[in-house]
Amino acid sequence: MRARSLTTAFLAVFLAACGPQIGELERGEEGRVVRAYNGDTLELDSGLRVFLAEIDAPRGEQAYASQANGELEALALHRDVLLAYGGERRWAPRPREDQTEPPSETAIAHVYVKSEGGRWFWLQHELIARGAAYVRPRRSNHARADELLQIEARARGEERGLWAKPEYQPLSSRAASDAAIASDTNCLRADAPYRIVEGHVAEAAVSGTRAVLTLDGGDEQAPFSLVAFGDNFTAWDGPTLTGLQGQRVRARGPLGVFRDAPQLCLEHSSQLEVLAD
Repeated sequence: MRARSLTTAFLAVFLAACGPQIGELERGEEGRVVRAYNGDTLELDSGLRVFLAEIDAPRGEQAYASQANGELEALALHRDVLLAYGGERRWAPRPREDQTEPPSETAIAHVYVKSEGGRWFWLQHELIARGAAYVRPRRSNHARADELLQIEARARGEERGLWAKPEYQPLSSRAASDAAIASDTNCLRADAPYRIVEGHVAEAAVSGTRAVLTLDGGDEQAPFSLVAFGDNFTAWDGPTLTGLQGQRVRARGPLGVFRDAPQLCLEHSSQLEVLAD
């Protein structure tokens, strides 16, 4: 029995010494978390601010925002972390007209946390599994999107965390159309509402460098569409868009209106899932 206990203790120390298993990601900075806020943002003792890559969380006055931030604090605050990168590494806001110093950059990273017991865990995994955040891949950051989407699907199916709130349930095309019109903005704007939409593709059309997937069940005068255009369309690496007609899909992205047409902007193929009926 004593020999088994010593072996278990040695294995735990060995695993902690090896550090986190980051797979294909690129190892980055290490530090200690001194602040956690917005449900998806950390500040390290070095002063570096970190956005959690490939996820997003409720914030401000949104439903479940305080709970989401509480989960982030409980998991990461005052703990040692390792950053790992799988895409774009830095983001910097546009400088203000009266600003003399360049704005400080923010890291966009996957974060691995060292627990009190010395074991490392992937922070994004834990937040998504608890329903404290949702998956938000981008064209410049989607290395772990497939894995995170599977974890999110389980959390949503079990109505964990934010998924128990009606505000986060997938929208029908009719509800998505209403939300897009109410936003009264362009889906390319940073403040456009980000939602999940499900429906059948009634029509799929490609014209030049623009693809439009019109969902059924919307307003006949202003049908709701999923759109990919410009560089997002050119870099599309998912299923052939014109082949999705008749398919049931789940899309996630910012909602907006363009020429009175309500739509959701697709930036990368990881935002679009083809579902079984």
